[in-house]
Amino acid sequence: MEKKDKYTSDNEIEILDWDSIVGDNSKSKKKAESDNRAQKIQIPNLTPANKETDLTEESEQKVKKKHEKATWKDWVIRIGIACCILCGMYLTVVYSKIPFIAKWRTIYIETAMTTNSHQWLATLFFPQSVIDEVMANRQKNLDKQANADSHWEEELEDLSTKDFFDIYWELDSDSVKQYFKEHKELTKDGYDNIQIEDFDEKLGLETVNGDSILVIDTLNHLLIVAVEGDGFKGKLAIEKNPDQVELAKSSALGSYGQEAGSFGESLDALLVVNASGFKDVDGVGTGGQVKGSMIIDGVEYGSPSKDATWRFCGMKKNNLMYVSSYPADDVENYKWGVEFLPSLIVDGKSVVDGTFGMGIQPRTTIGQSKRGDILMLVIDGRQVGYSLGCTVEDCKNILMDYKAYQAMNMDGGSSSVMWYNGNYITKSCSVTGLGRYMPDALVIKKASQLEEETVIKAKPGK
Repeated sequence: MEKKDKYTSDNEIEILDWDSIVGDNSKSKKKAESDNRAQKIQIPNLTPANKETDLTEESEQKVKKKHEKATWKDWVIRIGIACCILCGMYLTVVYSKIPFIAKWRTIYIETAMTTNSHQWLATLFFPQSVIDEVMANRQKNLDKQANADSHWEEELEDLSTKDFFDIYWELDSDSVKQYFKEHKELTKDGYDNIQIEDFDEKLGLETVNGDSILVIDTLNHLLIVAVEGDGFKGKLAIEKNPDQVELAKSSALGSYGQEAGSFGESLDALLVVNASGFKDVDGVGTGGQVKGSMIIDGVEYGSPSKDATWRFCGMKKNNLMYVSSYPADDVENYKWGVEFLPSLIVDGKSVVDGTFGMGIQPRTTIGQSKRGDILMLVIDGRQVGYSLGCTVEDCKNILMDYKAYQAMNMDGGSSSVMWYNGNYITKSCSVTGLGRYMPDALVIKKASQLEEETVIKAKPGK
């Protein structure tokens, strides 16, 4: 019988591998110790919870400050560049010799300096030396007119024997002839009583020069034409009978002037335009004190200018208009006369060129053709979008288009105005829109106020 170990039983007993057991325990122990050491040497997170957020905000603020600093520098640079450009433009406008710039610089300075109350528009922007140079050229132009005096070679024609289109040559156009043909009732009683008013220009009547006809009044020997040019509009009155033209003085001369409408209504006149200049202290003068000569029926009511550049314009008793120096020894032979500047046309020749140192302004001018027609031109101005005004050369050109043989510039600016048959037909730039109070006015009387023998009888046209 086989001897059994006392530690065994009848049942099979698995023999344990102690070396394996001990080895596994040793590995587990080592792993645990390693984990413990790792835990002991792990660096704790000492950063506060909002530290990351603070760093982000601080970074954003730095970027923002940097951007603001860059933006500020950009604006400084931009302003600096803009200032340099503006300085360059200013110096170019003030001193450039480029013809286009020099022309409009001169016109601007002349326009401002020939007003009573707006000279600051030039003195504020331009050095005095530049202004003086411009105005010195104006003086040179005026000095050239010193000896430009009218000399008529013959008396006026007798128009009583002329046919209609000889007297009213301005109407010898297709549009007028066609209109007369279509409206025979206008001439059924002859050509001496044709009266047409077309201020809305709906009839499409034009002169031979292409200007719109506003009034045809052969009873009073009067035509009124709308004229316009580069930046300006105005009215031209053409009176065929110089006997109907007179100079009227204010009823309160010496104290107060009258408006054009007041002259017209008090005299029962047909048409009125301004004439002489007047003393206008600070732009608020009453118009009662005339500047320069004012001759009415051979009597001097004004104070002839001592300025040699001023010119005289007047009509003698033979119905011829003269442009000259003041006729101190011949006053009694003038029906009317005034002084202003400059002369425009003398004996059919132009005596002005360009702006003549007077810029662009509202203007009033008077002229006479070789046949005796009296021309009264008023140009509106100082109204942006409608009419800025014109140069004296523009006025001269219009008058020459209508055959002026003598012509002179009158007072202008806010005084320029034309009144016709109870209404203002030009647009004055004055505060009231009615022009200024004036010491005198050029007036066209109605033919009915004349003696019969002076009335022109137009015969039927050919």
